[in-house]
Amino acid sequence: MKFLIIFLFSFNIFASYPYFKFDEKKLKLNKDAHNRYIRPQLKNIKAEYYLIAKKLSPIHASIIKLRESALKFIFDYNAKFTECEQQQKEQAYCEVDVSSLLNSSYEVDKNIQTLRKESIHRDFLKDDNIAGYMSFTKHLDDVEVLNSQIQRYLELKKIVNSTVYTTYTPLFTDLSNTVIRFNIVINFVFIDLIPETLQDTFEALLIHFIAPLEERMINNYSPKWFILELGKLNLTWNTYHMNLEKGSKEFPEQYIKIVKLMHNRWNSILKLIF
Repeated sequence: MKFLIIFLFSFNIFASYPYFKFDEKKLKLNKDAHNRYIRPQLKNIKAEYYLIAKKLSPIHASIIKLRESALKFIFDYNAKFTECEQQQKEQAYCEVDVSSLLNSSYEVDKNIQTLRKESIHRDFLKDDNIAGYMSFTKHLDDVEVLNSQIQRYLELKKIVNSTVYTTYTPLFTDLSNTVIRFNIVINFVFIDLIPETLQDTFEALLIHFIAPLEERMINNYSPKWFILELGKLNLTWNTYHMNLEKGSKEFPEQYIKIVKLMHNRWNSILKLIF
């Protein structure tokens, strides 16, 4: 534990350098380092990002639950999509078991209804967040519509799988555009109830740092992608860190220590691989 604390807090090598040159061949990035240290630290950064959101807007506890259930569906769909593509190299139509996808979609629906009830019974409407609340309700409606479209297709797919009617249904891969839109709008729902003056800062980190790392380095291991995108990720992180710690008067001072902890975690990852 003492070693970990020293490792996290004893350096600030990259804090002032949004882009930096490096020899890719010298980076110490491997599967073992990813499993033992990099992935846990990225998960902690994400958890602390969620924690700040919940402190800024208590309803984010339910929004986070919805987003996580949506992510589970999206990542499961991506895995099934890859399986389907492999099948379609040898046959026109793929047959994948969609039961787990349906269950994930039903869980999303359950979390949408929970969030609706909570948003109705809480007093969110204030002079400074009316626009955000209206955007939130619209985007939540969009998520529900998209999830319903996904459910209808999956329920049909489950019925016709392994029957002659499979050839008369849309391809499984055709669902991808709906899933992509679903993924985009779920992030809008997350941002809408963040205080308006902080929305741009939180959205930039979610879209350009948290979300790609979730897909590529938390749910998977994509070292080539990580190395290629490291400069952009570092720029995005440093912008978020500087905006909240030194640039935003609206960000509550008591939460800056969480941002500093996140900053030290990110720098600890960089130190590990350089």
